[in-house]
Amino acid sequence: SPEGFIPFRGSRPIFDAVPPCEPPYGCAALNIAQAYEASSNQYFGQMAVGLGRERIRETAGALGIQAVETPKDAVLSGFYEDIWNTSNKRIANALAPQQSTIVTGKNISAYDIALEGMGQGYAGQMTPFQMALVVSAPANMEGKLMKPRIELNQPPQMYSQVLSPQQAVAVREIMALVTEGSGGTATRVFGNVRSLGIRVGGKTGTAEKQAPVYDKDGKLKTVKKKRKDKDGKIIEYDAPVMFERTDSWFVCTAPIENPQVAIAVVVEGGGYGAKTAAPIAANVILKARELGLLGEQYKPKSQTPTAPPRRRRGR
Repeated sequence: SPEGFIPFRGSRPIFDAVPPCEPPYGCAALNIAQAYEASSNQYFGQMAVGLGRERIRETAGALGIQAVETPKDAVLSGFYEDIWNTSNKRIANALAPQQSTIVTGKNISAYDIALEGMGQGYAGQMTPFQMALVVSAPANMEGKLMKPRIELNQPPQMYSQVLSPQQAVAVREIMALVTEGSGGTATRVFGNVRSLGIRVGGKTGTAEKQAPVYDKDGKLKTVKKKRKDKDGKIIEYDAPVMFERTDSWFVCTAPIENPQVAIAVVVEGGGYGAKTAAPIAANVILKARELGLLGEQYKPKSQTPTAPPRRRRGR
């Protein structure tokens, strides 16, 4: 809503990077466009809780994401050949990607749902292929998710109707704030692209991965740590060794008035989305322009080659 979302009392806090989602800013001061531009964790966490797991499950299905009951189900997800538009089932089977998942079962908490709303937690089983499909839905002028194809003469085939045409336009305009808004998380990165008149709609992402480490025999690795017990006595205990990594993400479409490309970039261990993945995406768009993939009006003007300057002979 235009008024934004206010964290409910007693809720476990979800912190934003910058600006902080607390006074004098506050989540209530942000509408959805401002929250998207600033990449507000609080806003979208509360939005997910407000929408509820059933609506999240329905939307995930429309985007080709499998909604599962438990984290174990997510790990055991298979390949997804039905996402492809091919003339032959064998081609689809050969190209089948790992299916992306989101956990929406009744046993996960509201806090888990909030984490999923901001792209963390049990929403972390996403592939770059899947995220390119997600961004392709608002990039479609009719709001449709089209099945990807690699055969040149294969007729287009719709997977699902995700948005109305009007909603698709609205989403693209909100996405553009990330690359051209005064507070956009990738505004500085896309300066060169904007200077060419190309409007890009995008989203930065920072995926935090944490998992226990096992040895070659399948045994959990541990490390000795100390803490105080309930009586204040220092005790020693075995804590699991954890693997931690922050992946850099960026998804985008361009040009937003008539999108021609949908791009997803992930850099494992790359840090914040605007730091590593966004510059790569900007360069991909510049290359697409160079190749004429963004439309005739964006093609570089041909330059007449000039002869190299003649060298003077030494005396």
